[in-house]
Amino acid sequence: MAKIITEKVAIGISACVYDCPVRYNGRGSDALGLLGREKADFVWTPVCPECLAGLGVPRVPVHLTGTGQEVLAGRAKVLDRRGNDLTEPVIAGCRAAIESLERAGVQAFVAKESSPSCGLYKARVGKKRTESAAGSGVFGAMLLDRGWFLIPDEGLANALLWWDWRRRLHAWLWLKRQPLQRSRDLYDAWHPVKFVVQETNRPFADGMGRRLAALPRGAATEELEVLRQEMLDALQAPSTRARIRGALWKAYSHARTKGQLDGIDLHDLTMDSPQVRENVDQLVHELDMLERISFENDLLFGTSPVIRRDGKRVKALGQKTSDVPRT
Repeated sequence: MAKIITEKVAIGISACVYDCPVRYNGRGSDALGLLGREKADFVWTPVCPECLAGLGVPRVPVHLTGTGQEVLAGRAKVLDRRGNDLTEPVIAGCRAAIESLERAGVQAFVAKESSPSCGLYKARVGKKRTESAAGSGVFGAMLLDRGWFLIPDEGLANALLWWDWRRRLHAWLWLKRQPLQRSRDLYDAWHPVKFVVQETNRPFADGMGRRLAALPRGAATEELEVLRQEMLDALQAPSTRARIRGALWKAYSHARTKGQLDGIDLHDLTMDSPQVRENVDQLVHELDMLERISFENDLLFGTSPVIRRDGKRVKALGQKTSDVPRT
């Protein structure tokens, strides 16, 4: 059966995509609009490193002369369009944002991509919007160093992309919290989450299985933690629409073939309809339905090995939550 998380997950988010008007031009956007009521399943902490740097709203926009990593290493600067050097205050603002997120217990963050401060994998270099380099913004570079679960705001562009990021986040949090005292603990923790990793990196998943099988019973805790970190890193790689469809169909077909769904109310699932498999919103609806059906009938739905359910609902169904450590 699926592993269960019952608490609301704490997530940090760039304030400008949390509908806060904190951009240089006094505007913001709502990247979470598609979540609907699901937004309440999380505890959000919006931060704006540039505001915390004391730059204010509105402000002259800033740009980087190199990537965020280079700024932190002292090899590049943060400048505004007038040529003013704002490197030190921006770094201070980024550190203040990190401190705020740590106080909130955050280990995951939704970042405004391409931002000179919050961008994760695209740093805008120079004054032109078309100028970019492989690297991060200043705050994005700090986030990457923290080892948190990071989601670019582009991951909320549609319901299917968010579904993929959400299931990976839940699996990442669950795996990160599992106590490791012996080799068997890590093997048991890997078993449910490996299905997600197989979608994007089958060679890694197969290799990890062999490495776990070869571990001695008395493997050192340090060795187990190294392997766990590799698993956590692999869970952060997003899937694609085609892979998600394929994994969904494989899980559904497997459950059908094994008779696991026989006699179970499928709530009018129409998974075998070509229209459903091509319609993003309907596909996500069917995914959520399968997750709920699996949860209510103690089945393992491989595409989402860890799901969040309200604690009262879990208790009413008699499900065990002892394997979900509290933060």
